[in-house]
Amino acid sequence: MELHFAVASDGHYGEPGTDYQFRFSTLVNALNRATKANRLDFVVINGDISHGGLASARQAKLALDGLQVPYFVTQGNHDELTAAEWERVWGAPGNQLHRFGERSIVALNTSNAAGDYLCPNQAWLAEALRSEAAQSDVFVFFHITAANWTKHGIDCPAVRKLLAEAGNVRAVFNGHDHDQVARKDDAGLPYFFDGHFGGSWGAAELTYRDVVVAEGTLTTRLLTLDDSVLSSTSLNW
Repeated sequence: MELHFAVASDGHYGEPGTDYQFRFSTLVNALNRATKANRLDFVVINGDISHGGLASARQAKLALDGLQVPYFVTQGNHDELTAAEWERVWGAPGNQLHRFGERSIVALNTSNAAGDYLCPNQAWLAEALRSEAAQSDVFVFFHITAANWTKHGIDCPAVRKLLAEAGNVRAVFNGHDHDQVARKDDAGLPYFFDGHFGGSWGAAELTYRDVVVAEGTLTTRLLTLDDSVLSSTSLNW
């Protein structure tokens, strides 16, 4: 049975000098068109959803509540909320685990109210991966990439080792680096980036990533918010 999801990041709701309201509505419309054409099981908004503070986060949530598909969120460095504030706004903790039949997703926090760059919580991740060891496939989402292979990455070798050694983690999805729209690999594990759908810098196009998982395969496309396909790649395991 297929699993179909989308991941987008870096909307920066509330950032001065950007048309953040229009960009959020454009993303929501694009994802609603996508799920109407081929039902999405879920969407992940992978960090820097807002640009600091409770008011922007609450407005961002109101905008995303227009999605006609379940969605999950991760915290980025510009969201700037305490753990309690995050859960109050989004109704979920910073680290989450969800199952879709024989497949699971793990979503992790990589920042705090001060906007620090943090590695994912290693102990929490290790326990989550242990709990999902019998699952066919696991997909992991966190905002700040766990290697210094980009200008804004952070080196988290223990986290990368956990992910690579799990055996059933098929791909990791990162945001944060607005200028990154492709893939990087560590110990045979792909890390996919999706550019950005908001903010004041980065790749020329505003984009999100569409992912279809079937038995032993993953196909992902990078799409603009007006549905143009910029790239496509497939994995097999």
